[in-house]
Amino acid sequence: MRRQRSPRPLIFAVEAGRRRRPPWRRWAFVVLAALLASGAAAVVATAGRDRAKPTTTTVARRTPPPRARQPKPAPRRTSAIDHVLAYTPFVARGTPRHRLIALTFDDGPSPYTSKIVDVLVRMHAPATFFIVGQQLTDFSSGLRDELRHGFEIGDHTENHAWLIRLGAGGQYTQIHTAAARLARAGAPFPRLFRPPYGAFDARTYAILRRLKMLMVLWSIDPGDWRRPGVRAIVQEVLSAARPGGIVELHDGGGDRSQTLAALPALIDGLRRRHYQLVTVAQLLAADPPPRHQPVPTLGAA
Repeated sequence: MRRQRSPRPLIFAVEAGRRRRPPWRRWAFVVLAALLASGAAAVVATAGRDRAKPTTTTVARRTPPPRARQPKPAPRRTSAIDHVLAYTPFVARGTPRHRLIALTFDDGPSPYTSKIVDVLVRMHAPATFFIVGQQLTDFSSGLRDELRHGFEIGDHTENHAWLIRLGAGGQYTQIHTAAARLARAGAPFPRLFRPPYGAFDARTYAILRRLKMLMVLWSIDPGDWRRPGVRAIVQEVLSAARPGGIVELHDGGGDRSQTLAALPALIDGLRRRHYQLVTVAQLLAADPPPRHQPVPTLGAA
């Protein structure tokens, strides 16, 4: 009778079965276990870093409030000038639709220019300055003050010449030389021109058309260049003030202490009468001159 073998313990059978599995399976299990372990460690580390971050980096970005509706921008300065040049070569006043008045200053810069600029800046009063080119030799700081504060700059010839006493070439030299000086000093090439003494002729018109300049005259002249007194300057401007007016004052060409002293009362008086002060270009944009304006008589500037 054949002797039967006793069965192997179960544990040995399992170990034997494991030994019979291909070797690559054991390494696959090892690699998979390592990947799972490293992934879990990365998740834990990331969570730890997130908890360590300052709270300011985890705050959600707020949605900005809706922007307030902005008013439409005013027409550009050059566009307003070009529009007026299309139908007239000069302006003496604007159409009186709004209570606007333009303050202008001639013959500077001078020792008084920076002080006048200070008053205008302090009182938030726009203005236009018509520059005599030769004055920039000694008083260019006045022009720099005007440009720094955004005042409007125009041409008033090279040395305040009587244009009607000059030929076409002489007039061109007077106008263009001053304009070139202004451009070299940092100002935009001027588009506005004021003839000294208000004197001009057909040759002046032709030169300004060539240079794309608009001639700017005036409707209110208090005669401050004669030095009639501070009170007289103020009263003359206020009594002659009309909507669309252009006021001719002086910051150069002599002693302008009375003009300087009159300026605060003059500005306050116009505002009490509900006038808004503007530059010439702003006046052209809001209240351009009528198409059939009369040519003014010879004046003094």
